[in-house]
Amino acid sequence: MLAINGIYDKGKIELIKEVPMIKGKRRVIVTFLDEPLVETDLGLEIDPIRVLKGCARGLNLTEKLLESRRKDLNLEESKWGR
Repeated sequence: MLAINGIYDKGKIELIKEVPMIKGKRRVIVTFLDEPLVETDLGLEIDPIRVLKGCARGLNLTEKLLESRRKDLNLEESKWGR
């Protein structure tokens, strides 16, 4: 996961740090951490960390990470002969 800070002003996000080149389109999640949404008149406190927890449930990310690590380890072992 890549996190880049920015400033939201009048409907636009100005990035503080340059985004590295990434091929193709990627889905992103924009989270406003400094203040709650103004449009919510439900009176609910929005906790962005709690909202993000479980948002990728069912995508088997842990298994994908472990498989990717295994592939990296196999590549390194074949490269260096260990």
